[in-house]
Amino acid sequence: MSTFANPVRSRSPVRRFVVPSLLLAAGLFAGGVVAGEAGKVKGKVTGLEKLVPDVYAESADAKNHRYNWREGSPTVPAAHRALYGNPAKEVCIAAFGGSNSNPFEPIKVKVTGGRTNPSMLVVPPGTRIQFLNVDPFPHKLYQVNEAKWAANVQGPGSPRDWTAGSPGRYEIRDELFPSVRTFIVVEPQVVAYAMASRSGDFTIDKLPPGELTLRAYFNGKVVGKDQPSFRIPDKGGEVALKSDWNIAPAEQK
Repeated sequence: MSTFANPVRSRSPVRRFVVPSLLLAAGLFAGGVVAGEAGKVKGKVTGLEKLVPDVYAESADAKNHRYNWREGSPTVPAAHRALYGNPAKEVCIAAFGGSNSNPFEPIKVKVTGGRTNPSMLVVPPGTRIQFLNVDPFPHKLYQVNEAKWAANVQGPGSPRDWTAGSPGRYEIRDELFPSVRTFIVVEPQVVAYAMASRSGDFTIDKLPPGELTLRAYFNGKVVGKDQPSFRIPDKGGEVALKSDWNIAPAEQK
């Protein structure tokens, strides 16, 4: 049986290293303690239509001579021709607090349809990530600026492992398909993460006790402002953001 967890689910997938409980927050948070239940935080990010993946921006640039399938369709409303990301794959909401010396459980990333799923991850050092080629043709993944993880032919159904090293920002690409791109941010203080849904909703549960902060990532970078810190006591409960969290670039909000 595989030891890898599959992050592709109908609800926001969550990665964590410990299973405690949660509590009431201040500021932009509201909620109540429910005894006996695991803690969780819920919210919704907005401004998603302003988040354009690097690969889309590059394909729209004429000098790169790439195809853009959303242009030149007058019968399609302009709003649907706009290029923007898929938050379920590309917007990672991470919870930070204290120092985490434990890696997350292994994560599986699917390589399919010219992209990776998910394509944005925030993990602590030591976390193992498996890239699984589910396409009927080969891929040649490599880590940018790292000769030790050079391009290697990965046939249909084949996995390839990558392990998070020191803190920093890492990028995985494909020599055969420029649209295949994964960003991995390694942070010692991250304790859990969840991918946003297509509508922007997210849920992070089973968080450790203590002070936590939420941070959003896209294209390998922080987007929007961090949410105010909140405390998770030993009792269980649920916290919800009082208002939507706009993570669009400041000049486009």
